Amino acid sequence: MKYPTRKKDRLVGYLLIFVVLFLGLFLTGILIDMLPSLGIHLVGGYISLNWVWDILFVVLWVWAIYKALTFYFNKKYKSSETKIANSLTYMIHSLKLFDETVVEVEKDGKEVKERVIERVIQIFFRQDEDRVYVRVMRGGDRFTQVSISLGENLESALGLELDTFTKNVNYAEYSFLKRKDERINLASTNIMSSESDVIKVSGNISYELHNVPHALIVGGTGSGKSWFILGKIVSYLKLTPQADLYIIDPKKADLSLLRFVTGFENKVATEPNQICRILREVVELMENRYREYFSDVSAFGKTYRDFNLPVVIVIFDEFAAFMHSVDKKIAKEALDYVFAVVMKGRQVGVMMEILMQRPSADDLPTNIRAQMGFKAGLGAMDSIGYNMIFDTNDIEYKTVVEKGGGYIQVDGLHTAPVYFETPYIEKDFDFIAEIEKLMQR
Repeated sequence: MKYPTRKKDRLVGYLLIFVVLFLGLFLTGILIDMLPSLGIHLVGGYISLNWVWDILFVVLWVWAIYKALTFYFNKKYKSSETKIANSLTYMIHSLKLFDETVVEVEKDGKEVKERVIERVIQIFFRQDEDRVYVRVMRGGDRFTQVSISLGENLESALGLELDTFTKNVNYAEYSFLKRKDERINLASTNIMSSESDVIKVSGNISYELHNVPHALIVGGTGSGKSWFILGKIVSYLKLTPQADLYIIDPKKADLSLLRFVTGFENKVATEPNQICRILREVVELMENRYREYFSDVSAFGKTYRDFNLPVVIVIFDEFAAFMHSVDKKIAKEALDYVFAVVMKGRQVGVMMEILMQRPSADDLPTNIRAQMGFKAGLGAMDSIGYNMIFDTNDIEYKTVVEKGGGYIQVDGLHTAPVYFETPYIEKDFDFIAEIEKLMQR
């Protein structure tokens, strides 16, 4: 599958501008030599007005460039629309998405039978710079059921990757990416300003942290989950004000080693009692923020960002393993703290990020999972696993073969899970050194 790239589009546009400018300069030189001089004769001198010609030709150049680019992009847009329409027509014909009937007509004085189309599936489309949207109407006929199963056929017909799918009573809508989502390089991301808390996940996917509280990330061994969360930690530490992070790693794996980084000494927990202590401290911090900043009517409609408070994020790795390895009393205590943060933390900027190897309703109750604004499933997973993460049953998931690849759903951005790839991280990237540097900001 081939995707057009922005670089090629820009190159053609730049080349067009260069040609127009070159021709404009060439013709201007010829015309200026042919034009009479402008000026005013005054007593004691002569005032040249040849600059009028210069202004006139500048205006003409701008007009010519505008017209040339308008012509190019209009032609390109119309050509693209024609291609889409032809592709959809071919698909309708090849899949026989129409109903025929036999009628008798008179030809040359004789009654003959002919097949005529009495009903056809209704498909509409539109496009913008980044996507093509295809809407299949649902009118209660046999095409109503067909409308929700055309994803792969539309992908092949258009030669584009399906991004999202939605349906309602009246229609099913498919959104296709004109350009393949780009995998970003973690090392190239910049420190955010205090006016932004945007977390960039890929070329097409980014979200504002204050609008998407709490996260659920699921992925087995070799899925790229650990590197993904380390990359998110780097992104959180680049925020201004810097995020206040707490790390819970009951398996004492890579995340637990952050306890040796200056600033994380008392914010990393591996033992059950330590884990409950950290969760209790975070809940107390949350309640203190409510008491201090949201105790009167002046705080109506405000969030932690209005008070320039740093976001507090608890990263709870191997949540399921912890719940199975401790006694019921500790498990219930920890779960109560997690529930409190998930239900109340958004406004005061206290958020929970839960990592698991496999999703399970027994380990992560529905009332907690439903509050996760950011959900990601990494690596190869069966439909049951995806359905447990995303709470949906009508998505056709592709086999994930790329390490760091998976499906993601972000509240306010996606209505259904979409394929993505986590930020690219070079093999020699030193997470510890990068985190130590950021902690010294």
